Amino acid sequence: MLRILLLSVLLSLSLFADKRVELFSANVDTNGTFVQAQDDVVILYDGMYLSAESATYNRDTGIIELYGNVTAMQGAQYYTMGDYLMLDMKEDKKKFSPFFFREYKDELWMTARSAQAEQKEYELHTGVVSSCNPQDPDWTMRFSSGYYDDEDQWVQLYNARLYAGEVPVFYFPYIAYPTDTTRRTGLLRPTFGLSSDEGFMYEQPLYIAESPYWDLEILPQIRTKRGRGLYNRFRFVDSPQSTGSLTVGGFREKLEYQQKFNLKNDEHYGAEFDYAHRNFLRNWFDWDVQGSSGAFADITYLNDVEYLNLQQNDALDYSTASQVRSRVNFFLNQNENYYGLYGKYFIDLNKDSNADTIQNLPIAHYHHYLNTLIDNNLFYSVDYRGNNYYREKNKNAFENEMRIPVGLQFSLLDEYLTFSATENIYASHLSFYSSDTTTDYNPGYYVRDYQDFELNTNLVKAFEDFSHSLSLSVGYTLPGTSKRSGFYEENTTCQSTGSCEFKNLSPVIEEADIELSQFIFNETGREVLYHRLRQPIVYEKGYDKYGDLENELRYNITQSFNYYNNTFYNYDRNVISKTQNSIGYNDAIFIFNVSHLYEDKLLNTMRTQSSYVTTDARYNYSQRWQYYAGYAYDIKLSETKNRHLGFLYNKRCWSVDLKYVENIRPILDASGQAGAIQDKILYLTLNLRPMGGFEVHYKKSENE
Repeated sequence: MLRILLLSVLLSLSLFADKRVELFSANVDTNGTFVQAQDDVVILYDGMYLSAESATYNRDTGIIELYGNVTAMQGAQYYTMGDYLMLDMKEDKKKFSPFFFREYKDELWMTARSAQAEQKEYELHTGVVSSCNPQDPDWTMRFSSGYYDDEDQWVQLYNARLYAGEVPVFYFPYIAYPTDTTRRTGLLRPTFGLSSDEGFMYEQPLYIAESPYWDLEILPQIRTKRGRGLYNRFRFVDSPQSTGSLTVGGFREKLEYQQKFNLKNDEHYGAEFDYAHRNFLRNWFDWDVQGSSGAFADITYLNDVEYLNLQQNDALDYSTASQVRSRVNFFLNQNENYYGLYGKYFIDLNKDSNADTIQNLPIAHYHHYLNTLIDNNLFYSVDYRGNNYYREKNKNAFENEMRIPVGLQFSLLDEYLTFSATENIYASHLSFYSSDTTTDYNPGYYVRDYQDFELNTNLVKAFEDFSHSLSLSVGYTLPGTSKRSGFYEENTTCQSTGSCEFKNLSPVIEEADIELSQFIFNETGREVLYHRLRQPIVYEKGYDKYGDLENELRYNITQSFNYYNNTFYNYDRNVISKTQNSIGYNDAIFIFNVSHLYEDKLLNTMRTQSSYVTTDARYNYSQRWQYYAGYAYDIKLSETKNRHLGFLYNKRCWSVDLKYVENIRPILDASGQAGAIQDKILYLTLNLRPMGGFEVHYKKSENE
């Protein structure tokens, strides 16, 4: 027997390949292959730090047993087993009684009456799990049995009961969740809802992530009084420079709901494809060309706007578009030249059929960037577009369009002034094709030139506490000659009103343009004030002598407080034709913005006015409490467009978000016209970290 008091004894033994046991104690007894340690026992084994009041170790069986105040640490994980721990090093098994585990990174802890483990998998009996303070947890999940995989960071619980304090809240026959943020297949946060018109709503997303390069989200939903739907969202990464997503889905209405709210369609369906690639020529075609290339797609197909609004449950994100545009762009951008190939496709949701909607695809684009000659005094650029206008019914057209500005620029008065004169050449040729004979369009061309003259100065002066930049420019546009034939000559009436089917020319009028702009920066370089005045003076007959006077002001009163104004004044009618005002404040604790937009315009001799105010505010009272609100009001129509009010309570282990929302949801009514439904919704979102959470809402809808 060997007794060594207040002295650490090290037993280093090679076991079963590279496993190693190191035992320290103030009192060690050995009897052959059996070791017994008393008082302040410490054992190092397989990266684990173990301590207990006493321990035994059998070198023949490879079993270590620890007794009394047993604790263990491994990396960022901490265990206290209380009374007993058994380690079977031959079979790589462990037994605990009782068991306590804590993961410091996410502060998740788990306790059980007893547990046993084989390798990295733990089997638990009658326990509790939470991420709150173990002394007084706000919430706990109590279970009869469970499993924890330390390698996969995955927990499974059976007969689980969610408690808020000591109050039972919900029962789960089975629940599983990760203890880290690794992407993995499983169920995402469900959404529950209740509505007097839609009934009980339930959406349970299924997330599939079997590869680091793609994932799939399947979102089935049911609304017991309205119908059911299914959306699928596939995301992928096909190269280090590209990402994409594909969404396909639909929703089928019940007849009662469709009739009550006068909906045109009993099915809402569609598909969306988004893609971005920032080096496609090299990756797809192995073309090592100079410059940067890109391929971008934003494609949407749907039969009405409800397809978009039924995808998400936040009423503040309703889509209000009556026309949907899809785009595909390919480009190559070099130092001197730009090449592009585009396509635009339009869906008018107010039409029964889009067979007569003109689509702009494909579009070929070439641009030669501004270049200089003769000591940088002579400059020019070239821009070409080939536009194909296509539709399933009636005539189609193809346009060749060219713009060539050629200019001269030089300095005056020791570079205090800069003068430029530019000759602008524009040409367009339009031809038509298709077998349709109902519309008779003749091919035609349009050529014009006009001159731009500009005199400008830019002065900068630094003062002791700030610097000031002042810019003044005077421009003059002089129309030149023009010539037209065919379509352009035969459709001058619609050209003047901008109502031609294929091509509407923007008029070039004789006018002068005076613009003054200035900046003030403080000593740190932060912008304090920006101010711009612009006054067009029109010499063309048939137009107001003075165009709208524009005054734009941006004033950063403090680092947190700012004001913005942009106002247009119409001399002929003696009215403010448009004004936009906004005031913002943001000091990270209180965030506030209020904006107002007013317009007074003449459309075909008819006066139209609009006045709209929006506000948003957030108050971060503390790290835990946040309050927010928003309001949008149409002053001219005397009606509320949307409003919301809510709060967020956020603790380390859980958060709750409660908000009330009112918003107008656009629909396509039975006559094919745009309609609206007012939704009033109360949302409650609960998140238990790191387990996840759920959303519950109550909705009431009314026809507008």
